[in-house]
Amino acid sequence: MESEGETAGKPMTSVGGQICQICSDNVGKTVDGDRFVACDVCGFPVCRPCYEFERKDGNQSCPQCKTTYKRHKG
Repeated sequence: MESEGETAGKPMTSVGGQICQICSDNVGKTVDGDRFVACDVCGFPVCRPCYEFERKDGNQSCPQCKTTYKRHKG
């Protein structure tokens, strides 16, 4: 359970308690207010910082289903 101060200073907001399966941070929303989904195939919950790290320095694919990430706006 989160306290009010835990998400202060983070660039994204919590989405129904969905937790990043890599770093355990909250998965958030895009700048348009839509739920952030890194993988359209399996919906593996990954936060934006882990997604961006994977795109830049990692395998550039979903850690769960290995589908190559596509570019998302926001």
